[in-house]
Amino acid sequence: MAGTRRFIKVFLASPGDLSEERKIAKVIVEDFNSQLADALGCQVELVGWEDTLLGVGRPQAIINRDLDGCDLFIGMLWKRWGTPPGTETYTSGFEEEFHRAMARNAEHGRPEINLLLKDLDPSLLADPGDHLKKVVAFKEQVFAEKKLLAGTFADVRDFESKFRKCIQGYVISLASQDTASETEKDQAPSADTHTTSASEPGPKAPLSVEGIRFLRDFMSAVEKANDEHPLAAADVARVRLLSLVTAVHGNDQQSLGSHDANLLFGKRKKFEFGRRELIELIDGGLVHLKHENVPLWYWIAAVDGFKSNILPITSVVGTTEQRVGALKAMRLIAKKIAEEDELGRKQIVPLWFAKPSEIAVRIAALEYLSECGEPSDLPTINEEFALNETQTASAAANAVIRITLRDDRRAALEVLYSLQPSNVTQNLLDALFSHESEFDDEILLRGLSHRNALVRSTVVKLLQKRRALSAIVAEPLLNDSDANVRYEALQALIASGRSYSTEQAKSVLVRKNQASGGLLAMHSDAEGEAVFERYTKGYFDSLTVAQLEEEERLAIFDQNAYFALVRRDFKSRGDDLRKVVANRFEERFETLVEEQVNRHVMPANFFEQTNKIDKYLRNNFTREGLNIICSKLDVADLPLVRLMLASGGVDYAALDLLYLAKFGQWCDIPLVIASLERPDSGRRFASLLSSVNSTKYECAARTLYTLGKHRLNDLLVTEMPGALLAQIIPLIPDKSFRGLADEVIDSLIRSEIESVRKMTSLKFIRAFPRNRSTSFLNDYMAADQFYYNVIHWFDFGISVPRDLMLRAAAKALSEA
Repeated sequence: MAGTRRFIKVFLASPGDLSEERKIAKVIVEDFNSQLADALGCQVELVGWEDTLLGVGRPQAIINRDLDGCDLFIGMLWKRWGTPPGTETYTSGFEEEFHRAMARNAEHGRPEINLLLKDLDPSLLADPGDHLKKVVAFKEQVFAEKKLLAGTFADVRDFESKFRKCIQGYVISLASQDTASETEKDQAPSADTHTTSASEPGPKAPLSVEGIRFLRDFMSAVEKANDEHPLAAADVARVRLLSLVTAVHGNDQQSLGSHDANLLFGKRKKFEFGRRELIELIDGGLVHLKHENVPLWYWIAAVDGFKSNILPITSVVGTTEQRVGALKAMRLIAKKIAEEDELGRKQIVPLWFAKPSEIAVRIAALEYLSECGEPSDLPTINEEFALNETQTASAAANAVIRITLRDDRRAALEVLYSLQPSNVTQNLLDALFSHESEFDDEILLRGLSHRNALVRSTVVKLLQKRRALSAIVAEPLLNDSDANVRYEALQALIASGRSYSTEQAKSVLVRKNQASGGLLAMHSDAEGEAVFERYTKGYFDSLTVAQLEEEERLAIFDQNAYFALVRRDFKSRGDDLRKVVANRFEERFETLVEEQVNRHVMPANFFEQTNKIDKYLRNNFTREGLNIICSKLDVADLPLVRLMLASGGVDYAALDLLYLAKFGQWCDIPLVIASLERPDSGRRFASLLSSVNSTKYECAARTLYTLGKHRLNDLLVTEMPGALLAQIIPLIPDKSFRGLADEVIDSLIRSEIESVRKMTSLKFIRAFPRNRSTSFLNDYMAADQFYYNVIHWFDFGISVPRDLMLRAAAKALSEA
């Protein structure tokens, strides 16, 4: 059937008030042609009044020529009857088209006629106009005579379903008739004639024995199908699958849709799939892998793909999407390339970077090699890096460094220096410098000239920590583009005896915006401001008590001296800080203002200007004061911390959550959740936040788990943002997850939040035995509602070899 096609012309007749339905009809026909035309040997052409070129003569007459050549007539009506066609015989073009089709059907037996009539709002019938009266009369006549295939539809979605059924039902019926006719023509072969069994395909047939047998059964089912006994959805999905199997060059090749793929997975034990169908299912799963909504791993197991090179081969011969999907699948399960006859790593890896390869394929290959590459791959990766392409150079450098790092840490650092990648991830540097004692000062000093700012800031911190940053080396670094590098250089120079005023330090650390005006002039150097705050804190901590007390008396608009005094002697000054924090600095601020007024002659508008920034300043002071209190980790401060957080008057800071994680209780969980709604404490506390090395949600999740791990079932059904819940689930040990109530696991796995479902599925397949996962999946898919990403991950859990699955699931959970 794939080699020859019958062209079927479908005429769509309707007035102009169903334009949306006409657009959908075109989409449905395009879908049919791309998915089923090959399998059924029929190509559908949709025509109608807007598809006909106007020529010489009456327009309706030209439309009628298309009408007279159609095989299937589908008429649609809603509220309008249509425009008069220019003759006295008919009152609308629709009426003429309908009667002309009826006359041809009576004489020639074609076209087949279907009517789809949109439901009318009852309010319209209270006072129908001329158009609606004719529509109603026509519908009443059609339904009274019961001669035609006529039905109603409620909305666009209902129309889509019923129009699709019209097209597919007609085409499948034709195919079934052709099959019956061919069977009648066949004569029994003579005894001495060698033939191929009717139940078996020839050696080059596009379908397997199983596929042909299914299609024959399907044709029989089509003949008996009706509204009361519709075709099974999974059977229709398999027809689409077989259409892809039989596709020939020149067809639009598309993968199976996610809905059909999941239907077939649900019937995996019922259907007997041929190998070509299994390969098509694998290809479709790879295309959709990035969406995590299509089964894949069961089909790979069915062709013994975890031992063979199915994935590596697809990564070099498939479509771009299939190749990328294969590489991502290989990376997920750390799939090694098997050394098969004349096909192994030496042949496959270079093909990923051959000239025709798309950028997406090369990037996916480099990501795979960064985790699963071997030293023998380095020449190929270096060739890719040498191309100096913007999109692949950094990925290539990352792969080379990581492969080298697995064997020799110092060699990997040398590669980082020699390749000079413009983009370097923090994860790579964390891995590289995890044993920084292996590097001497000399090799670290070379990193100060690296083009990447993250590399420079990493090595300069290590050098300063070792007191190995000399004044000669530090001096030029004051002009570095990275604020952290400038800060460490400034600290090194101060340690060598240099002195800087706060204004001089600010001029070094905070870059002036060079924009002359406009929006850019409003942007400040946020990173520079953050490190200047760190410097300011250190500066005040270095002053004597007498200097701080003098500064404290003079300061109104900053409390740096006051906070330095508190840090210097928290034992004696801590109670005062607690008092002013509880009062939100209101009394202290008023006292400072009064002292300044009494001490100096102030401008007339002093109080007015002060009142404008009063709330902003006190909020900042309160936040910094609470940070100091939380950092002391005194359980006696728990009531005060709770009071301040419950008030909602302080900005978010990670130190609050770290404090509650140590001293808080179950009753503090609402405070933690509510804290995420508060704004970050901003630039002033950026350094404190970065020292925690955690995002808001990660820190909140860890705090919630600490507070609620003794009541996990209750914690996991507590109302909270889905993104926060998804961060908690990976923190649960497998043993604790196995102890959760079934209804709690079920609620998580049916969550509306995709990430929650994914994390729960990954924990489930890791925590429970495979037979429990299989049983759960079967029950899950038998329910009225299920989510595709749950099926995807449970398929992963029950189909991938367990050792590979456990490692991959752990990695996916850690990266969440």
